[in-house]
Amino acid sequence: MKIFKITIFILGSILILIQSLMAMINYSPSQPNVDQNVTFTVTNPNGIPGNRVQWNFGDDTPLQWGPTVMNKVFMAKGTYTVRATYWTNKQQQITDQRTITVVERRKISFNPFRSVVGQSVTFTAQNFLSTNIRWDFGDQTFINNGSNVETHVYGKPGTYIIRAWDWGGNTANPISISVTVFSEIRGPRAPFHISFIQIRFEDGKSYKAVPKNFEQLIVYADIKYEGTGILRAQWVVDGKPFRAITKSLPFARDTIINSGKIPGLPTQIPGIHEVALRIIEPQTEYEIPVVRYFIALKVVEKEKAVIKLLKVTSLDGIEIPITVDTIGIPKEGYFLVKGRIKSTNESLISCAVLRIYLDSELVDQQLIRNLKPKQEIEFEASIHNTSSLDRRIYITLYDISQKPPELLYLKRLNLVSGEKSTIQEEGYR
Repeated sequence: MKIFKITIFILGSILILIQSLMAMINYSPSQPNVDQNVTFTVTNPNGIPGNRVQWNFGDDTPLQWGPTVMNKVFMAKGTYTVRATYWTNKQQQITDQRTITVVERRKISFNPFRSVVGQSVTFTAQNFLSTNIRWDFGDQTFINNGSNVETHVYGKPGTYIIRAWDWGGNTANPISISVTVFSEIRGPRAPFHISFIQIRFEDGKSYKAVPKNFEQLIVYADIKYEGTGILRAQWVVDGKPFRAITKSLPFARDTIINSGKIPGLPTQIPGIHEVALRIIEPQTEYEIPVVRYFIALKVVEKEKAVIKLLKVTSLDGIEIPITVDTIGIPKEGYFLVKGRIKSTNESLISCAVLRIYLDSELVDQQLIRNLKPKQEIEFEASIHNTSSLDRRIYITLYDISQKPPELLYLKRLNLVSGEKSTIQEEGYR
């Protein structure tokens, strides 16, 4: 009789385990994009009383109670672990989880934006799911097994619809974009458009380090345009609107706009911040480079440490070529960075922290104790690059043994494809 009861208990436990394993989280669409609504559904064969579920979407948003079907919009690309915790009708507490990868929206970009007859136009299929792209250039010209980057020359002026399909055309919905080709686009009589734009700080550099609460930090945009029209734009700091710009631009000239002195760019929060210029009118399709500034609680007048890059390797041990401040690395994937820190301070630094940023994202942080004068120590960090665009790595060293913490050194590295030219190293000021 005891054996019979034990057998029933074991079978019941196995059944409960199987039923628990049958519980799952499903989501739609299967390949969600940034800023796209994703529907999550959790099910359990034992039932969920009141359809009450505690959701954790893995993106630092607060936990929330809700129904078994929830909608969520992810604001940044990445891999997230979504968890659903609930009680079943059999009084079991269950936590199900599912990993979801959110990608940037697919799009087609082209350069130059204002194209003329006989000029080569470069088309790029950005954030596509494959590298085998079928192209339709809108003038009865097709490429059935193309790459993510293709060029095309138009023989007549007009407006063309360009389409691109993933997986060599074995997908139902293409991505499309409209391109206007002109016979002549330069001079005061040309259609109003921006032919060149560059964002910089006053010293011409694309990054700058300033102390906390620094006043009147300004960024500038050098603009060359053709034709005559009204420029409408918006300065954006860390993805949030900062200041609107409206300016009349006559007779195909050059102009300079800035982010304004009162108030200057925000300098209250330490860390790396990104400044972008969003052009509202005239329409631009090319990517406008951003600039970044680093806010330290205290910036030293003279460097008290030096950071040197020694070696960069892929995960399989293959060494990646580097120059003074450029890493020629494949566009995406993990890689290892090895470097050396040398103290140039005249006294002991009892406690320092090394922080490594990929663009404005903190990717590694290491504590360093008792760094002696002229002492050299090595460090190693792993970095995961998930973008197909050129990026920047910032390596910072802080003395945190004093208050406020003091920025000892800041080094910028350009993460670019191997064929691009070397950019000479700049100081951080």
